[in-house]
Amino acid sequence: MTSLIYLLLSIIMAIQNINGKELKKMLAENPEELEIVDVREQDEFDMVKIKNSKLIPLQEIGMRIGEIDWNKKVVLVCRSGSRSGYVGQILAQNGKEVLNLQSGIYELNLDQCDCLEKDPDCCEGYF
Repeated sequence: MTSLIYLLLSIIMAIQNINGKELKKMLAENPEELEIVDVREQDEFDMVKIKNSKLIPLQEIGMRIGEIDWNKKVVLVCRSGSRSGYVGQILAQNGKEVLNLQSGIYELNLDQCDCLEKDPDCCEGYF
């Protein structure tokens, strides 16, 4: 029982949820210290993405984990925060510390964040 509690606490502590305002602040202050990993699919990424983010789709995360720069703060993103939260749990179980954009790119779009790159022909129906 104690080991189960320890495991759950370590996972919770290894994943920190952040909101769009927090991410925008981090991007404004120290963008070079961030590794933004987008876990959506290629077609979603092509429609709208955070500038300088890296696409590693959910289905490929296990095979491509070595592409992540763990010397930086790793921020996981998806459309709404669900897929990135799931990936965060998997990474936390493997001893990695990550930040999860809790409301995803959806929130950044609502706030009209200038950190997004959009294909104007594609993303109207995405949100």
